[in-house]
Amino acid sequence: MNYDVWKKQGFLQTTEGNVVHYGYIEKFIEELSMKYNIREIAFDRWGAVQMTQNLETLGFSVVPFGQGFKDMSPPTKELMKLTLEEKIAHGGHPVLRWMMDNIYIRTDPARNIKPNKEKSTEKIDGAVATIMALDRAIRCGNDTGESVYNQRGLLIL
Repeated sequence: MNYDVWKKQGFLQTTEGNVVHYGYIEKFIEELSMKYNIREIAFDRWGAVQMTQNLETLGFSVVPFGQGFKDMSPPTKELMKLTLEEKIAHGGHPVLRWMMDNIYIRTDPARNIKPNKEKSTEKIDGAVATIMALDRAIRCGNDTGESVYNQRGLLIL
């Protein structure tokens, strides 16, 4: 893990101490909304109550997203498909690449798939967030009816 290098290169943002600073994350999301049209923010129901309330207060639409096979399988399969078709654009982001390389995929008897955090080799949070964001992008759709992915592929921020 090259956390210090990634921070110096601007690929990783950090805060003081060893706890998550949710206010910093909320401010970062608010800044991103000035540049991008954020339609929805998916969140894991586990432990996200205060942050989701704060984001709603800021005017964001927040949507609960389960981490089980039901919610994770379709977008995980779609991300795998887009990756194989080389329709993913992440600008060579080393942290996301590292997290994608860490994923262990679990399959159930019905052939549903999802990332397995416990069996994954290292951190996978960015990869899981990408899967969740892809699901919301698909469900929100595109006003023109044509998928933006047909032109440029998936763009990861």
